[in-house]
Amino acid sequence: MAMSAIPVPHEPVPVLAASTTDQRESDRFDSFRDALCDVYLGIRPERTSSGTFDADLLAYEWDGAILSRMRAPGHEARRDAASLARVPDGALFVNVSPNSSSRLHHLDETWRMPAGAPILIDNSAPFTLHLDPRRRFRLYSLRVPRTFAGIEPTGRDIAELNRRLAASGEGARLGTQCALLTAEFDAGRWEAASAMTRAVIAMLRGALTGVDPATDAPSRLESGKRAASTRIHDADFDVHEFARSVNVSVRTIQNDFRAAGETFRDWLLGARLDAARERLRSPAWQGRSIEAVAVASGFRDVAHFHHAFRARFDATPGSHRP
Repeated sequence: MAMSAIPVPHEPVPVLAASTTDQRESDRFDSFRDALCDVYLGIRPERTSSGTFDADLLAYEWDGAILSRMRAPGHEARRDAASLARVPDGALFVNVSPNSSSRLHHLDETWRMPAGAPILIDNSAPFTLHLDPRRRFRLYSLRVPRTFAGIEPTGRDIAELNRRLAASGEGARLGTQCALLTAEFDAGRWEAASAMTRAVIAMLRGALTGVDPATDAPSRLESGKRAASTRIHDADFDVHEFARSVNVSVRTIQNDFRAAGETFRDWLLGARLDAARERLRSPAWQGRSIEAVAVASGFRDVAHFHHAFRARFDATPGSHRP
């Protein structure tokens, strides 16, 4: 039985928004378990407490990552050999619960996680996550593709990273960033939550690869450009937003671009022009005007768009239509 939708008044549209509130008590846990399948592939919750099971789920997708929040009574969730065979999935999850401790058996180790401590879970390996059945919890999970860091980490890599996160300042810094992210999520400030999500991913990427995005200029630029790929259509997107996405100052980003032999302004213009050319070539945009393409690609001034397009491609926008 499907869970009832929760109205979400702000953009972006959630990939999952559901609640058991309007369900019959006898159906609530089953509804919750079924709804999980949309994001938590192959994971089976097991009820460990009696009484009312009021729960809600909310998830958004940014840049290929899915950030979700689950609020529910404590229970157990597992991914066993049967579910691994039935629903193969190699994604990684960064889990953090600000208000509840948890216990995780994963990769042949048992992890006892205090409230607010992040941990990385490999969904291609079995695990059992136990959340205290005596209390309600908030659990945030950031689902990322396995190769998000440019490498394919092994189970041993993930276990070693979790040991470092549990015993070092690296884990404390990631926990602080996760706390900022969850606060923005709860407040419904989606733009800020999106930027914080990118920051958490950049920190995790650095932890896995050994390349710190806060100190390595090429990594910062690559991370920032990747994050900006979904924002360049916004005419208000600027170098300040770019810098915030990688948690450095505007001056640092400007220096990074200079070291790479370009400027932020030229890069952004080029990225918008490339996006416009792709739209012009797309059958889905055949019925749209050149002005609509320009606006959708981040240009306020259509005359400027025509001039810049011709300068970059030595052709008019119209000549790129099929």
